[in-house]
Amino acid sequence: MTKELSTRDRLLLVGAELLEHAEGGAVSTRAITEKAGVQAPTLYHHFGSKQALLDEVVSHGFRRFLQDNPAPADEAGRISAIARAWDTHVRFGVEHPAFYAHIYARVEPGYRCGVVSVVEQMLLEALERARSVLAVDPAQAARMILAASTGVILTLISELDGDPHWELSERVRDAILDSLVISGGAR
Repeated sequence: MTKELSTRDRLLLVGAELLEHAEGGAVSTRAITEKAGVQAPTLYHHFGSKQALLDEVVSHGFRRFLQDNPAPADEAGRISAIARAWDTHVRFGVEHPAFYAHIYARVEPGYRCGVVSVVEQMLLEALERARSVLAVDPAQAARMILAASTGVILTLISELDGDPHWELSERVRDAILDSLVISGGAR
């Protein structure tokens, strides 16, 4: 016998399904609640807002992607590990364009999707361990890497007409990392 999903989990699953099929378009509160079989106040009770529900859907999807595609530990070259993390982030965006589009669909001053903060914190932790080879503060390096990788992902998504042009990502990644590492730093 299968366990029945909680209302919260049903809302998350429905949100994920609708977001994936929206192909960058809007997902309405009504569509989510109707498909989940609940009223709008139930969604607000569990998440506070539709935006918070969709942020949680994307955050959960990104965490699952990272669990399924872990960056291998790299004792010899911390910057190499950051390069692999870049590649994982870019692959997630390209493989899940609707989720990634949600992250940046609502760009406005003072608003940031929770996923961006999660990614930046993960980068910051990795960069703190590589502090000795960085030419800039780890927090600044994290912002630069996130800004550049986001631009690459959005470009690759907009150009999806077959296989992604991975060389663009690799060249931008290498240029950014080269600008962040002090001369003679391990790469």
